[in-house]
Amino acid sequence: MRRMSERTIRRAAVRLIRIQLPVLFLLCTMLIGITAGFLISSDSVTNRLSCGYNSAVIRENYEAPETFAKGESYTKEVSVRNEGSVPCYVRVFAEISRPEAREAIDVDFSTSDWSKMSDGYYYYSRVLNAGEESSPLFTTLTAKENISDFEMICYSESVQAYGFAGAKEAFEAIR
Repeated sequence: MRRMSERTIRRAAVRLIRIQLPVLFLLCTMLIGITAGFLISSDSVTNRLSCGYNSAVIRENYEAPETFAKGESYTKEVSVRNEGSVPCYVRVFAEISRPEAREAIDVDFSTSDWSKMSDGYYYYSRVLNAGEESSPLFTTLTAKENISDFEMICYSESVQAYGFAGAKEAFEAIR
């Protein structure tokens, strides 16, 4: 094995310092510049987001008489108006509060646009667009007996129509 002279070792060290050190310095400088560029750069984007809402209210055309006389019919129109900003499905719970009064009053529920389901609600068969009003759920109350005191409960709910094939499916999704 041949020993390297001190002079040869010194020359190799000088070559190392002259070539590799500047390359190493250049690489470090580039990495610092790239890192700083990523940390300093920024972009901004303005996202515009608006939320729709649904709001359905019961509309009623009714003047309550003093008493309901047997055989007489009285106008009571109940419909639902979409006062929200998105199309929606609506359902209404409508029932006479006292059982004995239920037997004494006949309500002419519409079956063309409304369907009573097993949960007790009447579902409107069409999508109700913003600003639209449904056809009446019923229009007439007929007394089968004389009656003076009863209450007709009407309660409505709405759900956004987007993403659902029908009213029943839409209401089942929010349970």
